[in-house]
Amino acid sequence: MRQNKLFILFFVLVSSMSLAKDKAILRLQVIDPYADVHSGPGRGYPVLHAIEEGEYIDVLTRRPGWYEVRTQNGRVGWVTAAKISRTIQVSGEPADLPDVSFGDYLKNTWRVGYSAGVFSSGELDGSDLWSAFVGYRATSWLGVEAEYGKAYREDVRGDYYGVNVLVEPISKWRLSPYLLLGLGNIKIDSQPGFVPLPLNSSSDYQNYAIGTNFYLGRNFLIKLEYRSYIVSTDTDDAGLGSWRLGFNTFF
Repeated sequence: MRQNKLFILFFVLVSSMSLAKDKAILRLQVIDPYADVHSGPGRGYPVLHAIEEGEYIDVLTRRPGWYEVRTQNGRVGWVTAAKISRTIQVSGEPADLPDVSFGDYLKNTWRVGYSAGVFSSGELDGSDLWSAFVGYRATSWLGVEAEYGKAYREDVRGDYYGVNVLVEPISKWRLSPYLLLGLGNIKIDSQPGFVPLPLNSSSDYQNYAIGTNFYLGRNFLIKLEYRSYIVSTDTDDAGLGSWRLGFNTFF
């Protein structure tokens, strides 16, 4: 009787371990045209075959920068973390694995966003602002965007548009710093009647910014940014500064 109990206990333990192992295996779907499968975790290992877009793979284990996977037909090999970043889970959510950066997943994607804030220095000090933008992320760390926005307070109305380049050098962090450089044009539609602003009705500007992205998921982030402007006028350049809070979504 004791031997039977031990056998049953052993059987239950082995079954539980097997089920836990099955649950630990993550199944992903490739969304790039193809992904090379190497015989080992390194670029020096030969390519055994390629996984095509739409195929499913099971993630077995990982090494720094590499993941061991099993394909639909049972073949086992190694795929780079950069390629694993371009996969989605069965649920449709992006893969969320160690060594897979947010930037790797988001490269070659479009983004739209919105931000709002206030001018904190210069001739527009105290004016509220908002902006909407659309952009393209060409690599894991570099993107471009076109922006349109408005500035307003009780006695001032204006709008602006510009083009910016964004650099995010450490896109693997969930809280990731970035730099922005750009240029554009600002138009002041209405000004104070008694003491007009020294800004022209239409002025070109250069701007740069430092900010922080916080990734809430692979396709969505919120950001905090400080931006400085150099605005050309008839007499001299005028400086402006602004704080803004916004969000981006990628597709």
